[in-house]
Order: sequence, then C-alpha cells, then structure tokens
Amino acid sequence: MKICKGIVLSNDSVGEKYYHLRIHCPEIAREVKEGQIIHVRCTEGLDPLLRRPFSIYRYDPENGEIELLYILKGKGTERMKRMQKGDGIDLLGPGGNFYKIDPAAEGIAVIGRGVGIASIVSLAERAKKEGRHVTAVLSAKTESLIFADDFLERIGCDVHVLSDERGTSDVENVERILTESIEKNKVKQLFSCGSKRIARLTREMGRRYRLSAFVSLEEHMACGIGVCHGCVCQTKDGYKTVCKDGPIFDVNEVIIP
Repeated sequence: MKICKGIVLSNDSVGEKYYHLRIHCPEIAREVKEGQIIHVRCTEGLDPLLRRPFSIYRYDPENGEIELLYILKGKGTERMKRMQKGDGIDLLGPGGNFYKIDPAAEGIAVIGRGVGIASIVSLAERAKKEGRHVTAVLSAKTESLIFADDFLERIGCDVHVLSDERGTSDVENVERILTESIEKNKVKQLFSCGSKRIARLTREMGRRYRLSAFVSLEEHMACGIGVCHGCVCQTKDGYKTVCKDGPIFDVNEVIIP
C-alpha cells in the first residue's frame, strides 16, 4: 500500500445521493484487486483530517483508471463532491485483502445492499470475463438507491433488484432467489456486502449447501493501515482489523451480531 497522486477524470452524480468518481492513477490501477479499499484525502487542508475509505468499484489497469462510488454523508464526502475534472487527488492504497474466486466454481452469487453494492461490482465483472454464471442480488430502501443494475445486466449477470419500498427485500425473498440459483446455476460461492442480516443469511446458506461464503465488512476507519485498531471486528481467532486483515472475511470466522 502506498500514497499516490491521481487526476480526477469525472465526478458525477448518479441517482439519489450517490457520486461516481473516476480517477487516473496507474500505480493503483495496476495493483488493485476486487474488493480492496482506497483511502481518499478529501481536501488539501486539515479539515477533515482523516482520509475516507472506499471499496474499489471498477478498475482498468490498461488505461490506468480506477472508479469509486460514494454516498454523500458528512464533511468528507461533501468536500469530495466539489472535485472537478483535472483536479489532483491524494490516494492511499490499495488496502486490505480481496475477493478470491474458486477456479472450480461454475457460478457465484453476489449480494449487495445500499452502498455495499459498490464492493461486488468488479467481482461480478471479473467472474463474467472468466465465463462464470453470476447471480447478482441488489437491494436498498428504495429503488432510487440502487445502482449498477444496468451495467451488470449488460455484461450478462442474472440481476435481481429488490427494495424495501416494494416489499421485496425481505430475507425470505433473498433466500428464495439464492436457493433457486444454487440449484439451477451451479453456484458454488457466495459473497455479500452492506447488510448484517444478509451476511447471516449468507452464512446459513453456505452451511446448508456446503458452499464457501464471504462477507465484506463496513467499519469506520482512521489510519487505514491497521495501527490504530479503530476498525476492529470480532472473529473466532480474536479481534482483527477490517482495514488490514479484511475487509473480506470467511463468514464462518467473523462474529456477526
């Protein structure tokens, strides 16, 4: 992980509250992998002092580009919203571990809730490039808070859009979708991000069908390098840092309250 200077290519509003940030930064684009974290310095000043962490949304090593998806929430992201094409941007990354696809898996299922959807998009994209079946379950409070569904459909994923407002995002419905996909599409791995109840379901489904299952955890991060221990989570092997040991954990190893 290193500090790198990038150039903003675009910073556009996409739907309710979300912004899509494209950055030219070949150093990180060459090294980053699905699910890893990029820590962004939001301003040249000292307020806010701490960087803001974001899961990699998409990346293009050939063109040296990375993409982040963020939601407006607090002073840091409000400052990021002001970034314009051509501005310099200070990045720390890539941090943490990454999603790993079993070479023997003919199909995978990715489940994203809210801004957690950003974490699983590049994973789904990679799996499709490798010729695997991908079931993508995307949910949020409202459909206006769901993104990337058009892109995932375009690359050939089996996409399910669920929302609280339509009454389709309950755990029972997600379980039904996953059960059908596991039985019909030879899904062998489950990956989730953005919801503890979905993480618990992922664990249950993994155990029931003897599948490997993983969760990407979302925690407040300060240093981003595992020193401050401000983002610890409890596992069967004791406390671990989400920024360094994670953010991705075997769902059977992490304690999900």
